[in-house]
Amino acid sequence: MKDGCWFATGAALDSAGQQGFNENDIYDCIVNHLSDSHFHKTMASEKKLGLMQDVYYITYQTVRLYVKLQVCGDAVVVSFKEA
Repeated sequence: MKDGCWFATGAALDSAGQQGFNENDIYDCIVNHLSDSHFHKTMASEKKLGLMQDVYYITYQTVRLYVKLQVCGDAVVVSFKEA
């Protein structure tokens, strides 16, 4: 994500917006605050067979978040919602 090769799904952007966050907040949360200690599990993608996604729980700006990331070329923020 640091090199700009990322995007967020519409669902991730919508749920982020419901919490008052925008794309800059998503980037800041993941790049500057997310660490290995926030890792919860790796799971198979429900929509794209063969792809794996990592799930994290993090408190960002006082909001507890469920963040799901997938890397397949670009980084994809699949979920960014209140936990």
